Amino acid sequence: MLKYLWSSLIILFVPIVVNAQFNGSMLNEYQYGNIPSDESGDFNSIYTRALLDYQYKDFRLSTGLQLYQTPYQERNYVNLSSAQLNYQTEKISVNVGNYQEVLGKGLLLRNYQIPNAVIEDLGFRSKQYFYTDILGASATLQLKNMTIKGLWGYSLNNLYPPTESWEQRRYDELAGAETHFNIKDQRIGVSFLSVNNELEESYYGMLHSGGSFLNYFSYYVGYASYLGGKGKDDLKGDSYAAYGSLNAYINSFGLSLEYKNYKNFLLGAGVNEPPALVKEHSYKLLNRSTHVLQPTNETGIQLEVFYNLNLFSTITANYTLANNDFGEDLTYQEWFLEYSGSVFSNTDLKVFVDFAQDPFKGEEDRISIGSSIDQSLGTSFGVVFDIEGQDFTRYEESVNNFYSGLTFRYKSKLFLGLQGEYSTDSFVTEDSKYWIGGNIQYKPHNKHTFNVFVGERRGGPACSAGICYEVLDFRGVEVRWAARL
Repeated sequence: MLKYLWSSLIILFVPIVVNAQFNGSMLNEYQYGNIPSDESGDFNSIYTRALLDYQYKDFRLSTGLQLYQTPYQERNYVNLSSAQLNYQTEKISVNVGNYQEVLGKGLLLRNYQIPNAVIEDLGFRSKQYFYTDILGASATLQLKNMTIKGLWGYSLNNLYPPTESWEQRRYDELAGAETHFNIKDQRIGVSFLSVNNELEESYYGMLHSGGSFLNYFSYYVGYASYLGGKGKDDLKGDSYAAYGSLNAYINSFGLSLEYKNYKNFLLGAGVNEPPALVKEHSYKLLNRSTHVLQPTNETGIQLEVFYNLNLFSTITANYTLANNDFGEDLTYQEWFLEYSGSVFSNTDLKVFVDFAQDPFKGEEDRISIGSSIDQSLGTSFGVVFDIEGQDFTRYEESVNNFYSGLTFRYKSKLFLGLQGEYSTDSFVTEDSKYWIGGNIQYKPHNKHTFNVFVGERRGGPACSAGICYEVLDFRGVEVRWAARL
């Protein structure tokens, strides 16, 4: 009888598999080395993340697996990181399992995933992919002029690696809803979120609107606040978040103006990520110096203006102001100016200058300058040279940081690079220090990428897509293989 049952299942399943679509991705990282401050010695480690998607008509099944293996048993794990069943049509979307969601432009809720970012906490010394999600269910209904969304589940707190308990990693139980109404070029919305954990049962609401007008302008405004609950009675009327933005594009000119006012608005264990209003730089030293948002108390603005000199050249200016009041006023200010464009037929140039006051980090009169030159050598070869310098004063101590990189490339397949850093920062090293490393990247085609790093790499804050995280120093050998099915 069992034989006939299995035969029937195979007969039913094979046509589905034939007509279905499979795709997936995998990230593998091998390291031999350690953080320089760890005196326990170098060791081997392997990290793997694998994702597999199976789609048949309107259904999609996704699964994810993470593993980390070292000689230290307390750091190791094999973890089913995600499992999701999704049903989607033109009007309806339903998720069961692990999913990612945003409410109120991140003021109430924001899940994220930073591509290829593997983080390691200095306390746990266990690695994991840098993402957040919700384990539960959600549904969205899309009508002609209205969108209705509802969700429930347990939010992932990625401060804890998969070696820790489910209760620690899924501390906050969430329930939320959001609806939008479209009126011509305008959208008006209402959002709600409840956060439930051992310490609180809190309810939050938000009104928001966005749209465009006069063909050149777009805007967004939102206001969220604590509505009540248990465990935060002293915050009623004193827990809110206001955000607004105005964008203009007229011919070759563009402008973006943003405003923020956040007070006591870190929800749960950190399920929300309000807009930071801070220039996110691709330059090494400036990215490491990015101001980190404090949603418990921060007001400020960001103004960015750009002008296209021609089809290939742009001038960008940015001003950022952020004020924190933690018993004393700490006002962060940054002025940034950049030219980016083609100066000759085969040469691309970027030049920047940046000045900042960062009392939160004790950095006064921080000046950063740098340049990146990308020179094509014929039709197949090229070279990129990066150089950056930084100087500031902290508690009457003069601090210098320096970075340079040289990369040779062959088409878009092979990259050979050498990077070096130097610092006199006593917060990083007792004496002045050099970091030197080399890397090779090989992309045989668009489905596989191989990276090899050898040397010593400086850590510190890193920011991507408005999210900042800490990268540990590393000394040794690292091999990465990223693949797509």
